[in-house]
Amino acid sequence: MTYNTYLNQAVKKLTELLKIHHPDILCLQEIETTEKNLKTIGDLGYVLADYSNSFIKFGKIYGLATFYKIDTFKMSRSSTIFLRRSIFEFITSISRLFKGGNKAKTVLTTKLIDPKSKKIITIYNVHLSVYGTNSIRLKQIKQVLKTIFPLRDLPVIIMGDFNYPYRRKKLEELTKSYYLKEATNNIPFTFTSFQNKSCSWFSWLGDKIANLIGYKHYKLDYIFYKNIKCLGSEKIDVGFSDHFPIISRFQL
Repeated sequence: MTYNTYLNQAVKKLTELLKIHHPDILCLQEIETTEKNLKTIGDLGYVLADYSNSFIKFGKIYGLATFYKIDTFKMSRSSTIFLRRSIFEFITSISRLFKGGNKAKTVLTTKLIDPKSKKIITIYNVHLSVYGTNSIRLKQIKQVLKTIFPLRDLPVIIMGDFNYPYRRKKLEELTKSYYLKEATNNIPFTFTSFQNKSCSWFSWLGDKIANLIGYKHYKLDYIFYKNIKCLGSEKIDVGFSDHFPIISRFQL
């Protein structure tokens, strides 16, 4: 399961989702990375594989976190990929430098071992730039995809918030060039902030513009894979965040 929790707002509702869908791997974006908050998810039966900080807002630190079920997988190792910044992010990072909030966007790379088959599966937890064009996001995706070459025939799953709502053809061509398939091509949209009254002015303005040109919903969240069998994917229709959680089932 991958889920952008909208500045941690959806974390308090995770118990409901996990009891119903009980994913073996859980990738969260925009989660508050305090020890107490991460332990909250750990108390739901999950082990924290790794986390990274992405940005500070309202005095709180948010980032990525990857969890897994200890009765399904064993931990091998985890690492972080630091992504290139968009021009907007570069400019704002200068002012944040003096506040201690100068953090680059990251991708978490976690290697898990299936105890039964002894196979290693590599999980990428992704949150690409919000502010910027698809051009910078494509460059960020290329950074990630270059790291899958050494994995060869090993199972790989790349999931998260790509912030890639339009002109999907370039995204599709890029992922296919690395022999990746999309597990979520049956899902038309994963984001709508109209249900969330507490969205920022930037999101509100973006929604108004998108509504005028005929876009009411966006597809921002994706799951890609290779060397593993996909059994299906679904969008979970809950209003805990401005994103919907999506879940894919795979067979090793």
